[in-house]
Amino acid sequence: MYSKPFSRIRVAVVAFSSLLFLAIPLLPLSSVDAQSGRKPADTKPQKKTDVQKGAEQEGQQQPPPPSGKNEPTIKISTQVVNVEATVIDKKTHRMINGLTKKNFTLYEDGVKQEVTNFNTGDGPVTVVLLLDNGFQNHYFQNYFDPSRAQEIFMSAAGFVQNVKPVDNVSIVTFSMKPKVIQDFTNDRQRLMGALQSAYRDLLNFSESNIFDALSFTLLGGKAIQLYEENTGPSDYLGLQEIEGHTAVILITTGIDTFSKITFDKAMKIVAGAGVPIFTVGVGNLFFKKYGDNLPATTRMTWLQAENELKTFASLTGGAYYPMTFEGEIHSIMQQIDGLLRGEYSIGYVPSNTRAEGKERKIRLDVDVDGDGKPDNARLDLRYREKYIEPGGTTNGKKK
Repeated sequence: MYSKPFSRIRVAVVAFSSLLFLAIPLLPLSSVDAQSGRKPADTKPQKKTDVQKGAEQEGQQQPPPPSGKNEPTIKISTQVVNVEATVIDKKTHRMINGLTKKNFTLYEDGVKQEVTNFNTGDGPVTVVLLLDNGFQNHYFQNYFDPSRAQEIFMSAAGFVQNVKPVDNVSIVTFSMKPKVIQDFTNDRQRLMGALQSAYRDLLNFSESNIFDALSFTLLGGKAIQLYEENTGPSDYLGLQEIEGHTAVILITTGIDTFSKITFDKAMKIVAGAGVPIFTVGVGNLFFKKYGDNLPATTRMTWLQAENELKTFASLTGGAYYPMTFEGEIHSIMQQIDGLLRGEYSIGYVPSNTRAEGKERKIRLDVDVDGDGKPDNARLDLRYREKYIEPGGTTNGKKK
């Protein structure tokens, strides 16, 4: 079962995904550049030094990292707090585009803040596809049901087909520990080849350490580099350090098995990172068919997993999508792509200079019609509602 190319999986059911894979030849493992940094060697951003951080606190801007010839530039963020916001009309369920800086008022702990950075949607996006590749996901396949691994990787392929030349997409898988399968690139063929290689990677544990993987993706850490010979773990910069429209697309059953950090700790990390998390829950067909016959504890585990995926999405301004049938993949990925490109990026430098690692709450008011009054009651607003100020520790790392 595992020797089949990913492009041949259930062609009749998900034609859009399978055709993409059929059109792209399998890449040799040596051609899948799985670097552990953020970019190829000549454009890899570095973590900010103490000198750089000190200069930023004095209001001095650091020059952006050099850009490569074929890859978009990823910029390292400053002390500006970024809020990615999606504005949706509750009645029509459509995103409201064309708003300007004047339409938004932002508060931190009840104190009005001056908006310093503002960008509309439809710009480049920087996304990490975070894929659950625990060995157990390859089980439970029969003629009618795909394996969870197939659901996960076909969903990822559905997003890759929407990647634009200005975007940056990275692929990270996890079981016991995270693996960097593909560093950031805008090359669809390279991304598809990396997905094929990752799908065939069965050298994984049956664990799905979701909380640890999220912490790694957002805060950085030691990365396992797959397919790069004689290379051990290396530092990987967290996504929260990157400027612009960023997001994590987490595709998993939602069942965490053996993470070192707790769910409460994971919630603090995702809430403080300022990166929208879009969660896609797979395995729902299995649960709907067999859930009533499962032991009470197992059934509770599935329900808890769904709740955790919803929580990660709501805390960060993302969205949760339960995926039951393969035919839903195209629609879900189109919705995620639309939300990402329809976000407003709002930044501010906090007026409160306290640095004790405490939590701060964010409130966003949107005046759509320009009458001077917020229209929040008729809007579905999605944005991060809190963050952790500098000076504390998160997962043992100073922020």
